[in-house]
This record gives sequence, C-alpha cells and structure tokens, in this order.
Amino acid sequence: MANILGIGNCVLDTILDTDHYPREDEEMRAQGRTFSVGGNVANSLYVLNQLGHASTLVTATGGDHEAKQLKQGLEARSINTDHIQRFLQGATPTSYVIRNRETGSRTITHFRDLPEVSFDFFAKIEIENWDWLHFEGRNLSHLPGMLNIARTFLDQQPISLEVEKPREGIETVFELANVIIFSHHYARAKGYQDGEALLSALAPSLTAQHLICTWGTKGAWFKSAGQQTVHHQPAKEIDQVIDTLGAGDTFNAGLIDALLQGHALAESVKAASDLASHKCQKQGLDNLLAPIEKPKPLANQRSISQAKVTVVPAPKLGHSVLLISDGSQVKAYENNCPHQNVPLNEAYKVDVNPFEKTMKCSVHDAFFKIENGECVEGPCLNDALQPVAIRVEDNGDIYLAD
Repeated sequence: MANILGIGNCVLDTILDTDHYPREDEEMRAQGRTFSVGGNVANSLYVLNQLGHASTLVTATGGDHEAKQLKQGLEARSINTDHIQRFLQGATPTSYVIRNRETGSRTITHFRDLPEVSFDFFAKIEIENWDWLHFEGRNLSHLPGMLNIARTFLDQQPISLEVEKPREGIETVFELANVIIFSHHYARAKGYQDGEALLSALAPSLTAQHLICTWGTKGAWFKSAGQQTVHHQPAKEIDQVIDTLGAGDTFNAGLIDALLQGHALAESVKAASDLASHKCQKQGLDNLLAPIEKPKPLANQRSISQAKVTVVPAPKLGHSVLLISDGSQVKAYENNCPHQNVPLNEAYKVDVNPFEKTMKCSVHDAFFKIENGECVEGPCLNDALQPVAIRVEDNGDIYLAD
C-alpha cells in the first residue's frame, strides 16, 4: 500500500440521467438524479483507495453547505481531508452533468467562484510523508511553486501531472514532473490529430519523463523516460458503454497503481486502459473492481408474438415493459397508460386487435397503435406510450439498450 497525495479541484456533482442528450430549447424529464463528489483528482484518489492505497486530497472549498457535503462525501470514500483549504468568501465549486443513457456519454457544465489552493497553504504540508504526488494541471498562479517545492524536497517519490486542457503557462512546468498524462482535448487544442503526433513533438525536450496521451476509444499513446519511440495501446473492446463519467480519472489511478507496483510503462498503460474500459461498463465509481454482471435478457424474440403482448419486468425503468412483434421488428413500450398512469394490464390482459394493429388498455379502453404507441381511440387520444430502447442479440435475446 502506498500513501498518495492528490492536489487539484474538487466539486459537488449534480448528475442527471436522461434517455438522450437534450436538443436546444427542449424540455425533458430526467430519469434519475445523483449528488456526488467530483473532480479529476478526487475521483482518481477514490479509485486508488479501492486498489489498496491510502489517499489524501489537497483542495479548496467555501464555507457553505456544499462544502460540508463535499467533506462528508470525501470521508465516505475514505479520502483524508486534513489538508483542505477553506475560504469564507466564494462558493464551493459545482458541476452539472447530463449522463446520456442512450450512449453512455457525459456532458458537463462547471461553475466556480472560489480561489484555488494557495502556494503558502501547500508549502506547510510535509510532503515527504507521501509516496506519490499527483497534480492536476491547473491553478497556474501557484502550481509552478508547488512543483518546485516537490522537486526540491522529494528524493524518490514520483510526481505525476494531469494535463487535461490547454492553460496559459502549463508547458513551463512539464519538466518538473516525472509522469505527464495528456488528454486528447489538450492535444487537439494544440493542433495534433492523435497522441502519437503530440508525444513525438514533446519527446526531444522531455527526455526524462514518462509521457502518456489518452484518446478514449482510440486507446492511448505513450513514451518511456529515456526513450524517444512512441508506442500505442489500443482500447479494450467492450460490449456496451454504460457510463464514461470518470473513465479518464480511472485510467490515471490505474496507471499510478501499476507504476507503484514496479511495472514498466507499457504494462502500466495497458493495465490503466483495461481498468478504464471496465469502468465504462459500470455506473459510477462505487465497487469499481467488482466483476461486470451481464444483464439478464427481457425475453427472447422467438417468444414474442404479433397476436399478444408480453409483459416483462424492468426494475431499472420503474415500469414493466410491453413487448409485441410488428412484422420483423419487436416493439417495446413502458407499461404505463398516459391516461391515469396505470399499467395497461391493471384490470386484465392487454387485448390485441391484429386487424387494426392496436393494443387496448384494460382500465379505460384506450387503444394504442402497435407501430408507434400512439393512442388512436379513448380518453388519452393523440397521446402515446413511452417507447423503450432495446437491442436484440444474434441469438434473439432482447435487452434494454442502456
């Protein structure tokens, strides 16, 4: 087990789960809301804790209620909070995250009205007590001084630097780190089309550093200290993307963990890439190392008929699902009548008219088209059933698409 000190931003995330990414000026309903500790370094430290290490966060918060929520969240993740700089003026940073169930992508809007950790605050920390220091590449007013102190007083402990975005002056501190992890956002902003181009350009001037550039589904490129050759590690193929929020932070944690174990950079990048792929198949960061559980199919296409509705449970949706065949396709709808929000089979089974190609709610005789769920007769005329996105495997098994 290693003691790891992380220095960077920490935020309170409000995460909204949606069926799709909203269009401009669209009003939609979220399927779930979660409040969580966020921020690159805080996420990486949480993953490192799960990998068996002890972690401490150096960050700044306000004096508001959100600061208390953050501290409680960090402590629940077993992250040491003894070195948090508290400002009475300004609001604790917050982020608003739209997590798209359709694709697993995440879209983030940040709000910050707070100074970041000061050089004077950091200088009072006895950094010799930690085995690894990991910095977020931001706070350029104070970051160079912090890194200079770290290089001056640390003999053996590695220093890693995450460079997510282009910030004025960030390039001047590269030589002060041992391991530098670049994002594709930084590479693209600097005019590079892939990680190989970025690292090849940096390699001649950064000979003593491990350099890594992550690129999502394209994998990661890396150059070992003392070498000039850039190598590529493909991303591991996965069956289904559930949630990409925190995947990059997971990669960083996996890389630090593998390097602490004494693995070469190539092995470490592969381990980090595999761990990030594993994370993308799970919701959130809790119980990250647990095996991926393959979801159970709703049904098999061979059991779905044009003559009757099959009702199957779907706990994730809050309603059961109606399945019915429409020619060569299987149609799926939430079992929830828009008239009074009751299951269509509340009173008895859902009747099907094969000639009109409609389904009838058993409560108030509303008729819905099998083709698109539209109500064509009854008390909720012109309203519609909520469609459910599904996928059908080659063997006929039917799964929820998300």
